[in-house]
Amino acid sequence: MPTKQVVSLDRAADYFVNYLFDEYKGSMHVRRVATWLGLLLLAVDRVAEEGLARKRVRQIIFKYRGHRFKAKYNHKAGSRGGIEFVEYFPGRGSREGEVAITVTNLKEAERVYRRLGRLLDEFIDE
Repeated sequence: MPTKQVVSLDRAADYFVNYLFDEYKGSMHVRRVATWLGLLLLAVDRVAEEGLARKRVRQIIFKYRGHRFKAKYNHKAGSRGGIEFVEYFPGRGSREGEVAITVTNLKEAERVYRRLGRLLDEFIDE
């Protein structure tokens, strides 16, 4: 997919699940996030100002209230790794800001699915 192309949710979910299973064949701590991806993609789609875009192979990029966020896997999130929603800033190297939300299990993925906008509002308004 080209840089910053807006993609359908089904295609994005298929892409990321395939990536996890192709790239991390024996790594259950990475592959377990596959069960969360649909919920997280639906949540992002609801709040994203300009639609869902995939700028990098392993990250979901979106804008919310004029802020740029990316969702990415972090091996050090929680005890077995997880997905972090991180604010990032434009420019060379896409400098990262603070972690806004961390998802380390299916229940937290459901919370993000239900409340992503409110959770990001709390982060932005801090």
